[in-house]
Amino acid sequence: MPRIDARELDRLIHIERLGEPHHDGVQNVPGAFSLHWKRYAKYIGSPGGERYVNAETAASAPGLFRVRWDIALDPDSPSGVSVKDRIRHPARPDGTLYEIVSIQPYGRRVGIDIGVVRVVS
Repeated sequence: MPRIDARELDRLIHIERLGEPHHDGVQNVPGAFSLHWKRYAKYIGSPGGERYVNAETAASAPGLFRVRWDIALDPDSPSGVSVKDRIRHPARPDGTLYEIVSIQPYGRRVGIDIGVVRVVS
């Protein structure tokens, strides 16, 4: 049975969600991203050569954040983490942004694997 050792969760991340859209007098404008959850996670970079091959062809870097399973984050719940959210790491205003591209359970209510791609601006 898979387990997550607490010593592996060494990265504090912010999971951000879009705010409510508002009307600016002309059109509906999406809300700004705001902090929705803070969690400790383990970062797993992409394996060996794949990382360098991807870096040659595109300005993105794939990776994976593994967090403990939590009812609030449950991807099967309507209010859980989704691919519409994003991750900021390190968890500070100038931290790197990551787009969420996939969400998969890790074990049975053990953890959640969040596949990400770094946003390069």
